[in-house]
Amino acid sequence: MKNIIIISITFLFLVSCTSSEKKTSNSNQPSIKWLSIDEVQKKMKTSPKKVLIDVYAEWCGPCKRMAKYTFTDSQVVDYINKHFYAVKFDAESKPDVNFLNKNYKNKARTHDFALKFGSTPRGLAYPTIVYFDEDFKKINAIPGYYVADQYLEVAKYFGDNHYKTKSFQQYSNMR
Repeated sequence: MKNIIIISITFLFLVSCTSSEKKTSNSNQPSIKWLSIDEVQKKMKTSPKKVLIDVYAEWCGPCKRMAKYTFTDSQVVDYINKHFYAVKFDAESKPDVNFLNKNYKNKARTHDFALKFGSTPRGLAYPTIVYFDEDFKKINAIPGYYVADQYLEVAKYFGDNHYKTKSFQQYSNMR
């Protein structure tokens, strides 16, 4: 009987430590205000701003690392929330997407929306970040994994309109 009480108390202690630790770490972590495609389209009508769409796949390791490390970096979070509407789009999702009055479907494994906007001349890679201007015109799709500092440089290239006057290489050499 004494052993059961000790085990029970130990178990309760461990459970309470674990749950309070999770609450603490999640509440202090910066967060990007991810929106749906529908939400962004509504916001663009009254308050236009640049848009970025993170095209990812559930099984993609680099996508998971970007979500866990890059998109939780406080400088990245602050910059994106200030300069962009942000969308996460699972390229293998099934629901239809209505974007700019056109309907996109997933007819096979990859969604037509991801193929249309996330593809580059080399095809579609994961992750890919698609950038749109304030008029919802596609600026560019940038594939690949980036650590926070690298990603912030790319985001600022588009967010601060440097893409209008110089190549990324010229912009990068200036920094």
